[in-house]
Amino acid sequence: MSEKITKLLFPASIIVVGIIIAGTLVYLDQEKNKEAEDTTLTQQIAEKAIDYINENFNVGDNTASLIGVEDAGSGVYKIKLKIGEQEYESYASKDGRLLFPEGYSLEETTDIQETEDGQQQSSIEGSIPSEELIKFIICLEKADFVIYGANWCGWTQKLVEMFGGFDMVMPIYVECTEESELCEEKGVTAYPTILIEGEKYQGARTFEEIAITTGCELPSGAEFLEEGQEAGGCN
Repeated sequence: MSEKITKLLFPASIIVVGIIIAGTLVYLDQEKNKEAEDTTLTQQIAEKAIDYINENFNVGDNTASLIGVEDAGSGVYKIKLKIGEQEYESYASKDGRLLFPEGYSLEETTDIQETEDGQQQSSIEGSIPSEELIKFIICLEKADFVIYGANWCGWTQKLVEMFGGFDMVMPIYVECTEESELCEEKGVTAYPTILIEGEKYQGARTFEEIAITTGCELPSGAEFLEEGQEAGGCN
């Protein structure tokens, strides 16, 4: 009797093991396909960023080319590129909507350099990781936090510097010298003016206060900054 049971159980166990192995192979195949799809999407976003740089930024007689791309966490990809003989790092959001040509950190000395068209931009080095700053700006954009400024205004320049420069702050910044009708529509009479969901922000211009007001997570390293930007403006 026991021999008959054993003979019956043996092929049954083979079937069970076969099902488990088959299921594992299907799972691994699905994971492999998903990984391949993620890699393809990452590459597409990186190539889209390179195309955008070549079409919209002045790179002279050179052309930007892709070196590599990696997951930088916090919802962004780090893109390594080359223009001429110089290598650069840029960042793009994982949804492929936002490009940050440069990543800055905010604590040490800031040098203001004037570009050929008269605009000023900052070169900032410090302890706030650039990916943390990008994550903060993405959150501010979702919170409808908008800076309305004028590039000739020193107060605007200081606030923009705090966020890493004109390139970095682009998703949450409106240049009123170029968008005068929009700024007038929003009731902007001084630069810079900050609106959150259409309401004027009156709080301190510090990362901590802005984080509290918007509900965005304070960027790592910002808690060590001694102060923010003074509340001044140009009329």
